[in-house]
Amino acid sequence: MLAFSLVAFAQQEKKEKISKAIENYFFMERENIHVHFDKNVFLSNEKIWFKGYVYHKKLGIPFYSCVNIFANLIDSDGNILESKLLCGNLGNFSGSFKLNSDYKSGKYYVQLYTNWMNNFTEDESSVYDVTIINPSTGIPRSLSKNAEAEVTIELKPESGVFLNDCHNTIGVHITGCDNTPLNVKEASVVNEKGEIIKKIVLNDLGYGKFDIVASNKNNLKVVASINGTNHEQVLPPLQAEGITMEANSYTMADKTFIKLRTNSFTYKKIENKPLYLTVQKDDKTYIMELVFNDNKLELTTQLENKELFTGVNTVRLIDDNLNQIAERLLYIYPDSVVSSQLNKISDDNGTVEFKGKVNNPYMNLSISVLPADTKSITAKEDIYGDLLLSPYIEGHPKTIAREYLNDISRSNKFEMDLYLISKKSKYLWNNILNNPPKENYTFDIGLAVKGTVNQKLKGKGYRLKISSYTGMLDERVALNEKNEFYLKHLVVPDSCKLRFTLLKRGEQPKDISLNPEILNNNRKFNKPFTPSKISCIDYSGDNTDLADFELPKYITKTVMLEEVKIEGKSNKLKYGTVAGNGLLRGYKITEGDTKSYFYILDMIRYHGFDVSNKNGEVSITGRTVTTINGQKTKPRVYLDNMYLMSFDVLDMVYTEDVDEFYINPHAPVPGVDNEMGIIKIYLKKDFSYRNKPTADLSFLLKDGFDKVEPFRNSDYTSTYDDKGFENFGIIDWHPNIMTDESGEFRFSIPKLYFGQVKVLIEGFGANGKVISEVKTINL
Repeated sequence: MLAFSLVAFAQQEKKEKISKAIENYFFMERENIHVHFDKNVFLSNEKIWFKGYVYHKKLGIPFYSCVNIFANLIDSDGNILESKLLCGNLGNFSGSFKLNSDYKSGKYYVQLYTNWMNNFTEDESSVYDVTIINPSTGIPRSLSKNAEAEVTIELKPESGVFLNDCHNTIGVHITGCDNTPLNVKEASVVNEKGEIIKKIVLNDLGYGKFDIVASNKNNLKVVASINGTNHEQVLPPLQAEGITMEANSYTMADKTFIKLRTNSFTYKKIENKPLYLTVQKDDKTYIMELVFNDNKLELTTQLENKELFTGVNTVRLIDDNLNQIAERLLYIYPDSVVSSQLNKISDDNGTVEFKGKVNNPYMNLSISVLPADTKSITAKEDIYGDLLLSPYIEGHPKTIAREYLNDISRSNKFEMDLYLISKKSKYLWNNILNNPPKENYTFDIGLAVKGTVNQKLKGKGYRLKISSYTGMLDERVALNEKNEFYLKHLVVPDSCKLRFTLLKRGEQPKDISLNPEILNNNRKFNKPFTPSKISCIDYSGDNTDLADFELPKYITKTVMLEEVKIEGKSNKLKYGTVAGNGLLRGYKITEGDTKSYFYILDMIRYHGFDVSNKNGEVSITGRTVTTINGQKTKPRVYLDNMYLMSFDVLDMVYTEDVDEFYINPHAPVPGVDNEMGIIKIYLKKDFSYRNKPTADLSFLLKDGFDKVEPFRNSDYTSTYDDKGFENFGIIDWHPNIMTDESGEFRFSIPKLYFGQVKVLIEGFGANGKVISEVKTINL
């Protein structure tokens, strides 16, 4: 009895050690980023527009606290051409890169990362390739690659073990140049005599599998015939010792079957020794003990899916010495998926309006509309793949995962399993066991400013006021004994001016000139992206003779009157068509408004909110109670499209300085912070009516957060019946569309095109549900 107890204790201790190692390795939060581009092929006179989504990997919801996000535009040689600091706002961000004639035709890359990602052994950044066409140098040859120029047959044994004298399953993936799917529906397993011993069925993406009992006496290979040419690949070498693991999570809806097999040679070494079947996703684990005995070479166990974890699960077989023997990835589907309906509801005055509905509330969406036959959509990934699938797989492979995940069906589950059968986990067991990450890099929320007041001060009690009108900043910080100050969490736009005012009770405030240090606005990534040349693509030059790639025509040789100054004042709203403003009541600030409401806070109070201002600390709350404990709601407020993390900056804003004002006290706001109502304030751009100061003592902050600009399309000379526009033009881009509590949303597009269009919809909700759909609609 004592011996049995000691064995049981030792085995429980091993389970706890495995579980603790996984918990420690994934203790620190990890971010995943997906970016939705308006398209993927750009002309050198255009802008690259994009919307980003940041996902909390462990919690499976938007990463609300992620603020500092870096984006690098990289050429095909790995040179960083431009870097931007982007501002995360409750799990999403927007941005753009402006191109010019200096960009040569070819492939470029956009890498996105945070400083926090530097803490991890694995590369958690996201990289996307885009193609730029410079009309003066021609069409890049990479757009016209020959898929059959290089055929690859990839053979990977399930669970990473190909065992001698044992039943094995081999995953097959056949692709053409640059991982392009080929029109091949089957392949064959052929012996040394050239005899076909097994047929392999392939799906549209070139994935398949076959079972085989192999021995060292066999000389087998897989052969695929493509347009009359045979391509072949020999099977990988066999292992003399090991255990294979077969997984099946698609046959029964709520169960997963695991089958372990070994050979006689291995059985003698593992008989009656404990093995630990470990299922893991992030920091969560499920561990089961198994034993080979009774001279049985096969062992089957059944797992209830409710004991596993939604998404990618890594199944490892661990021996008594905590060595990994086999590994298999499988996917557990959720109970439901997100889908949408979209209908055209009006078509007049040069505008087409759409109404849609998602079967999930409070979704944050981005929508791109292009001609149906566009050649400018070449993305190899979507939000499903970037957030739910690829972050767990070795090499972070690019995947259009909506093919597997937009519908819960047995066939989709089978196709997903076929994809995962030969994939390996991104997270190595040896690292998990021995090398947990350490917090050597900070989680940056806003900018940090450090400086010193270099003048002699009389006595103590001095404070420093740091303010910026355009940066929406009004902060007061203490000076230490060395007259140093330190201010964190600044969210201010690039090239804004900081004003420093010395304060002391009983003395007149004094503006001073300082040159502080900005500590965290230019973080480098310790895993820089290095592009690899694809051997089957000709990078030697460009081709101007490809008739299938006619380019759009732009207005270039005419004078464009972007602004016409007319005497008198116009009450037309400039920002009424900005995304999200259609749900708000808009006002053009008049002279009467400036007299009725001296401060913008007065105007906010008049339009349905309670406002208090105590010594510069501003509070804005709704007049509606939505919680059982009587807590008041608060609105989401934007100043020049920048989300305000504090309302205090509004203490500085006079109504006469505001151009337009948008408000809806009852607008729904997704999230968990008891928010209701949206306020958007747009400042005037010309302050010439104010008296200018005699001396500018302000500090110009460079490399701040990139300013978010509203989308503006290129000026096409023709869009109807124009092949160039059909190939590479874009009709409209909406990066920020919010659904209401019932999932409904609306948007409109300019009527630039007749016929069928593609509508690309991506996004996620406050509950972490994601959507990725491509719809074809007839205009």
